[in-house]
Amino acid sequence: MSETEMKVFDWDDEIVNDGDGSEESVVLPEGNYPFEVVKVEKSFYQPGPKSSLPPCNMVKVFLRVDGGDLGKSLVVENLYLCESMEWKGAAFFRSIGMKKHDEPIKWRQIDHVDGERGRCRIRVDTFTGKDGKERQNNKLDRFFDPSPDDAPAAAPSTATSKKKWDKGAF
Repeated sequence: MSETEMKVFDWDDEIVNDGDGSEESVVLPEGNYPFEVVKVEKSFYQPGPKSSLPPCNMVKVFLRVDGGDLGKSLVVENLYLCESMEWKGAAFFRSIGMKKHDEPIKWRQIDHVDGERGRCRIRVDTFTGKDGKERQNNKLDRFFDPSPDDAPAAAPSTATSKKKWDKGAF
């Protein structure tokens, strides 16, 4: 369901969502954080008159950024399927370990990213809301490639692995 397609209720429908704030998003300070992909929404980008991007397919990636004791922030990042923004899609796929440098990946892999984890840098964005009040939220600044520590350790092959013994170490 896109932003313009909101579920409408009939008189006989039940009210279930109490809006208890269980998914409340906080504004985290600028920094580097782990994230989890919550969901993706495919849509089409129709540019405005001042846009430098062409009409193209677009993916909204919803990231739950974990600030530890500070809380969690929901960050939505748009990935545009056009040549000038190709780098951002590549950075996203690398950050969750689905792509390596100089190796291609098909955009359709976006259907398999729910629950994937990575690291990113976020910043604080200040804006004026429709009510005229100044507000803040988090915006993605960049995706990070996984560090070697993030990779799962490969199990040694029993046929070829030999235990290395260090003199004096047990």
